[in-house]
Amino acid sequence: GLMRCGYCSAAGFLRIYSDRALPIDHNSSDATTSSYLPFESRQTHERVLRVLVAAAIALPDDLVTGLLVLSLLPAPFSFEMAAPLLALPLTNNERRAIMRRLVNLGLLSYNASLQLFTMHKLVRDAARLLVHNLGLPYNETRRRFAELLVLSARRLVLPLISKNRMLSARLAWSRLSVHAVQLVNWAFQEVREDMLPLYVSMAWDLMPLLSSSCSSYTLQGFCQVVLERAQFLDMTLESAQLMTVLGSLLAESAALKRADAMLRQALEYFWRELKGPHQAVARCYKELGALMLKAGKPSEASKHLQQALEMLETLYGGASTELLPVLQLQVELLRRSRKYAEAEGVVTRALGVCGAAYGPNDVQVAVWKNQLAQVVRQAGRLDEAQSLAQEVLALLQGQLGSEHPRVAAQLMMLGQLAAQQGKQAAAEQTYRKALQVYQSVSGLHHPDTFNCLTSLVSLLRGAGKAAHALPLAQRCMAVKKKSLGELHPDTAASMQVVADVMLDLGKYAEVELHCSRAVWVYQQLNQPSGSKPVIVAT
Repeated sequence: GLMRCGYCSAAGFLRIYSDRALPIDHNSSDATTSSYLPFESRQTHERVLRVLVAAAIALPDDLVTGLLVLSLLPAPFSFEMAAPLLALPLTNNERRAIMRRLVNLGLLSYNASLQLFTMHKLVRDAARLLVHNLGLPYNETRRRFAELLVLSARRLVLPLISKNRMLSARLAWSRLSVHAVQLVNWAFQEVREDMLPLYVSMAWDLMPLLSSSCSSYTLQGFCQVVLERAQFLDMTLESAQLMTVLGSLLAESAALKRADAMLRQALEYFWRELKGPHQAVARCYKELGALMLKAGKPSEASKHLQQALEMLETLYGGASTELLPVLQLQVELLRRSRKYAEAEGVVTRALGVCGAAYGPNDVQVAVWKNQLAQVVRQAGRLDEAQSLAQEVLALLQGQLGSEHPRVAAQLMMLGQLAAQQGKQAAAEQTYRKALQVYQSVSGLHHPDTFNCLTSLVSLLRGAGKAAHALPLAQRCMAVKKKSLGELHPDTAASMQVVADVMLDLGKYAEVELHCSRAVWVYQQLNQPSGSKPVIVAT
């Protein structure tokens, strides 16, 4: 490629390749990975790396600079992510020309259908060796990349989440998530002081998004290493933000005592630094209230949630959408305490906030109206709950169309209400509609489809239609075996469903066969059958 494009002659390339001063560091971390290869493979690896370093040196200045900068980006990456890092060319056309020339040389590859670039690991290793030996501002470029990621997520993804446009938010985040994971991994290597504010911003603003890309254990470690660096530098406010996020992650992992201590210390830091009402203090109160709710301490949960709500009202007013997450937790607390009248009042307030902010036909209004239907249902007013659920279904179909998972979930709720009222035929018809939507949208092997099938089987059994339920139960079992394999708890549970239907039909030999098989699966998985009981009637 170098010779074809006229960048270097064969003799010139061999002269660079033979130079003993060529920067190949056998003690670098990248070279270390090759030390585990067989001797012949290691020699080949080092020779190829030497060729690539020589090729990079032979490139014109604009191309070698572009190559070194692009080696920062994890693969794959889009032009939009790369362009801000290529600061030297003034126009996008010049930047595209640089990337096109690198593709022609074979140093980048381009997927036209996905519009994504990739850089081979060996090319990346060679570029980083040059960066290390030439003393280029690698960390400054890395910081600019982190700033770009945080800014892109704030502008593109978070507004969609605030409006509950979760599918659009996931699509927007999918183009950024690989880069976010790379930044999280960088933090485990080193937390530079100039990168610390960006890491804190990622943890504070983007944690709901990061949770979909990284495991909870990884994110806890990320927050911990950044927190230790912030505390070392006496950055109290940043430490409090990280403690709040880490406390929330610990609560999700059921480490309730550690989460409690972390959140209370964060609250102390916030009050010490901010000395008054602030959105960060309100968020910490909210997380503490959610923790107390999870720990089964309703009085403390109510107190902290009320503190969060009052602070947000002071900051944003009583009709702000900032109140909605706290109102959601209050509704959950009141429903658990069976205070349905108070819960209904909170939901009604949230409906007013959503209607004023988003309009009466927005999906968020449907979500809260569905909450109201659930509260009314728990209060025993089934006719009113069914009327509300029908309104929600019409609203969702108008906004999302008939083929959508949320529409199917709402049909399931209507089926449950009909069954609760003793309307078995209507319930069966509604369940079958929901099943049809789930199969069309999510596919046969999706957990939602399986749950719908299982609910329909239970409904048919309760209506004395075990013969109609059996093919559906067997279908559930076949789907689970095919998608998860036989040695899986969900497959064993589907075997038990078949056994229950067989029991209704009086086929006792088949009942014993399926229950024995389910017990064997649980034993193979080292799970006591007592934790997931398989009951055989005698």
